[in-house]
Amino acid sequence: MRLFPRITPELPVILNGRLAGSKAMLSSLSLGGAFLRGPFPSVKIGDSLFMKYNLPSHGLFENSGRAVRKETEGVAVQFYDLDSSSKMKLWKYIAEGLGNLHACPYCGHTYEGLPQACALCGWNLDFHSPVYLEYHQKTCMLQRLHLKAEKLSADQLRRVVDLLEPESPRQLSTELFPEFLGTSQVMKEVFVKIRKVAPTDVPVLILGESGTGKELTALAIHERSKRKEKGFVPINCAAIPENLLEAELFGYEKGSYTGAHTRKIGKFEYADGGTLFLDEIAELPPALQVKLLRFLEDQMIERIGTVTGKKVNVRFIAATNCDLQAALACGRFRPDLFYRLEAFTIKLPPIRERGEDILLLAQSFLKKFSREIGVFREFAPEALKALGNYGWPGNVRELANKIRKALVLGSDHFVKPKDLDLPDLEGSGQGEEPAEGGNGRGKIEKQKVIETLELCRHNISRTAKILGVSRPTVYHLKRKFGI
Repeated sequence: MRLFPRITPELPVILNGRLAGSKAMLSSLSLGGAFLRGPFPSVKIGDSLFMKYNLPSHGLFENSGRAVRKETEGVAVQFYDLDSSSKMKLWKYIAEGLGNLHACPYCGHTYEGLPQACALCGWNLDFHSPVYLEYHQKTCMLQRLHLKAEKLSADQLRRVVDLLEPESPRQLSTELFPEFLGTSQVMKEVFVKIRKVAPTDVPVLILGESGTGKELTALAIHERSKRKEKGFVPINCAAIPENLLEAELFGYEKGSYTGAHTRKIGKFEYADGGTLFLDEIAELPPALQVKLLRFLEDQMIERIGTVTGKKVNVRFIAATNCDLQAALACGRFRPDLFYRLEAFTIKLPPIRERGEDILLLAQSFLKKFSREIGVFREFAPEALKALGNYGWPGNVRELANKIRKALVLGSDHFVKPKDLDLPDLEGSGQGEEPAEGGNGRGKIEKQKVIETLELCRHNISRTAKILGVSRPTVYHLKRKFGI
């Protein structure tokens, strides 16, 4: 029995940024997936696919999915979760195609005229009801949950029930946090940690390179906590001069020093009842590390110029892109503060370690910025390859900025590698190893090798992937050019 009613339109599909072929058609469509009919020799099971097609009377529709089955006629695609507006748009089109049926689209039981509900499987068949989509999603999830629950032990079921308590915070929303788009295992582990720590008041330390989304992660924790109705107060320790940072964090009393004409409330007090996010905590001066440690131990703060402390109720989250172990070793960071903070640590992966999430994020940014700027563009195939091969030292921030810049400055319908300031590996002729003596067809110039090695921080595997050669070839080139 199917969980999704499907229709059989014949819609041309733009696949992965280009028209896959004149015979490439979307021949079966549901809320859960589709069947793409046509020749797809390069598509493998598990590949992520980005599809664009025109829904008659509803306009352009685009979504992504994963190839789950390949047949001689084409490939079956399971959609990744659609956002609510996309789901509503797709359902309206599907519902129009479910008129004049003589069989239940779930179980196949035939009727002379379709009833309100199927007598065999029990599914409601009033597809044009304004609440049908909500009904379908709820019933579908309940059926899936029932199938999963049958395989669980009593102890496992008890833990599931605990998670479903009314006090449990709401799930992470990809609509509120689009940068969290991702299906890689490393990001799933991050999501699990966020869900576990959010309901508590345990201090959290977020580690990760610049641009990986540390502030976004802190905000996600806050939004899923019991403090979500109160303030989220971020502050970057590296952006404020050292002599002003204490006043910014803890505040001061009138007359406490020259220029203190009025009393100032610090960020800790502003965040009372909510969450304080301290970014670049490794830049905190030693004296302030002591005051922060006191706060973590007894929730007490002291304004400059006062002799009494004040108790505040603040959830504390810190982040850094520095190596705190190295900071400990050279005495720049207090060990007692470090051990207090590392009670719960979330390490954010760089996007070069997130596999196909790079392309998912790129497509998401392209769609978002195209809508903001008022243009319609798509990635050329060579741009998708360049996006996947680039090292992204600036992570998600760099990816977003390159795509926004490409949309603003580009004039072609397709976004190409040059628009993104990325090397065009399709036309560079780098696919073959150079022959001994340097006269081979795939010769790579010394400067290009040096630049790629520096970009990849001398990671041989990554360098080989970007250059399109084998690892032994990279070693050979290093010896040849004396690098």
